[in-house]
Formats: sequence, C-alpha cells, structure tokens
Amino acid sequence: MKHLHTLLIVPIIIALFLLAIQQSCAQVEMPVPSPAASVSQVIGVTKISVDYSAPAVRDREIWGKLIPYGEMWRTGANSPTKVTFSTDVMVEGKEVKAGSYTLITIPTEKNWTVILNKDSKGNGVFSYLEEDDVIRVEVTPKETEMHEYLAFTVVPQSDSEAHLVMNWEKMKVAIKVTTDTKANAVASINQGMGIYGRAWYDYASAAEYYVQNDLEVEKASTWASLSMKLNENHFFPQWIMAQVKAKQGNYKEAVAHAKKAQDMGAENGGGFYDARKASLEASLAEWTKKVK
Repeated sequence: MKHLHTLLIVPIIIALFLLAIQQSCAQVEMPVPSPAASVSQVIGVTKISVDYSAPAVRDREIWGKLIPYGEMWRTGANSPTKVTFSTDVMVEGKEVKAGSYTLITIPTEKNWTVILNKDSKGNGVFSYLEEDDVIRVEVTPKETEMHEYLAFTVVPQSDSEAHLVMNWEKMKVAIKVTTDTKANAVASINQGMGIYGRAWYDYASAAEYYVQNDLEVEKASTWASLSMKLNENHFFPQWIMAQVKAKQGNYKEAVAHAKKAQDMGAENGGGFYDARKASLEASLAEWTKKVK
C-alpha cells in the first residue's frame, strides 16, 4: 500500500517541479521603445501589407539629425521594414512582382528616394546590395500634423489604386501603388471556375463581374445558367441571367428573368434582395420599354 502511495505522489511532485521551472523561465514582457506594427489593405483583389517597428519622436529633432539627410534609412526601427504585395503591382509607375520586399528610403530636404530591395541577406541597410534593388523612385514629402510614432497606412483611392503612406513627426510621404484589378479578378475567376463543385453563389458572382465589366458575355451566360441549376429558388441567379440577356440584346428574356427574380426576392430575398431591389426595378422598367 505504501509503495502504491509513493507511485502516485512521485508523478505529482515531478509535474509541480516542471511547472515551477516553466514559470521561472517564462519571458518577462516589457514595453519597448519602438513597438512592432503591421498594416494591410485589400485593393481590388490585391493585398498590400507593411510590417515594421515604430520609433517615437521623444522630443528629438528627427529630419536631418536623428535621420540624416542623404543616407539610407530602414524607414522604421529594429528589423527592416517589409512591404508585401499579393499580386503584381506598379509602384510609382514601375513594375513590381508579387512578393515581399525591404523598404529603404533616402530622405533629403526636397525629395526622398524610395527603394524596394530583395534584401537577399535579410539585414536591410546593413547588408544592402544595389543589385538586389527592384525599383528606385523619387517622391516628394509633405508637411502634416504631428505624429509621435511612425505609422504606415494603406489608403485606397479606387479599386485599383492605393497610396502607401508613412507619417512621422510632421512629415508625410505617400507612394502610389496601382494594380490591374480587372486582369487579376479575371485570372482568379477563370482559375476558380475550373474547380469542380463550385457553389451556386460563386458562379453567380463570377457572371455578375463579367457582365458589369463588359467581359465575355457567353462565359457569364454559362456561369449564370450553372448557378440557376444549383439554386432554382434564389432570386440572385435569375437577376444575373436577366442582366446577361439584356447585355445580349434579348430584352424579352431579360424581362422574364427579372420578373422571376423580383417575385423570388420579394418572397425570401431578405436584405440581400433589398440592396439590389432599386437597381432591379429600374432595369426592369428600362428593358420593358425595349421589348418589341
């Protein structure tokens, strides 16, 4: 009995001992002068991300002093600042392939040089190799309101353009990024539609994008038909097919599908239908006038 008691106690003691060691070795978290930060934004179908560390002003003179003019700067603190694009983009008019790059800048009083570098050694300005440059562009900084901590933002301008903006102290630098959203969307759609067993909504959404962007109407018709077969009782496939028929100039069938969509939507469309109701009604009225 005593032996059994010992066998039960020993594992408990060992477990408590290991737990104590684990707790004593746990990392103590303390605030750091330049905390890690990240920001991302989707433009069309392109995700733009920035990972960086954010230094603070702390009553220091930044431009021309802490950050010398005419010298390479990691554009942040601690580790190199990384910019990632999920698709090919144009940065200030220069082509950049999808991928991650180190962001390096050379500030001057008038203009900044912006460099995207492949950074094959991974140490940013400390292991900089000019042959790893992907692009070099010039941008003009602007004065702005005070920002104690350096901060990046990705500011959408349209579904195919954004400005990658850096604010620190009273300085703002904006870098123009554009992407061919239509081409990227078409490539994604065509790749996705080749996968067996797509949901009805995928087909309907693909057809809608093609119709609204004046792309291949026959493909849109095929996808709308597949969507209708997969979900015969939802208004959305009918509404997309109505738009396809109108695009083909067949207003009689466009009206027929639009009326079906209207009836289905009124019965069980909910908020999804309500958001499209006005557009459907306006199109139905217009197409009805064109029926011969």
